[in-house]
Amino acid sequence: MKKMLAFIFMLTFSISSYSQTNQNEVTGNATEGENMYTIRRNAVCSEDLLLYSYERLLPVSEKTAVALKAGFMIWDPVLPLAEAALVTGGPKNFFEMGVGGIVDIFDDGGFLTFRTGYRYQAPKGFLFKVSAIYSPDNFLLPLVGVGYSF
Repeated sequence: MKKMLAFIFMLTFSISSYSQTNQNEVTGNATEGENMYTIRRNAVCSEDLLLYSYERLLPVSEKTAVALKAGFMIWDPVLPLAEAALVTGGPKNFFEMGVGGIVDIFDDGGFLTFRTGYRYQAPKGFLFKVSAIYSPDNFLLPLVGVGYSF
């Protein structure tokens, strides 16, 4: 009987100590150990009430990921857009730079864009972006965006 009580006590102690070591995963708090493999990798974002997009982060290493984005731009008419970007940093503050395209099937076919910017991604989902898009026809568009990562 003493052996059985000792076994149950040790089993209970080991289970409770394991759950305490993983408390940050349960609560969603940021830790020093967060990296591109553990942050939220899907996001929806609106930039300047002009661009609406969904993006997915594909981790390359603990500090670097490739972001693939698809969405639309509210212009005359609504134009589809796609972008690929390199995102680096963490665990909450990131630098991003990429290349994309806006397809204009009603006019001259579209144009290529280049982006560089800052990204803040909170552990609970809030997303804030400040960036600038530069197009080859010397057009510079500063953007401020908010979104949700999941």
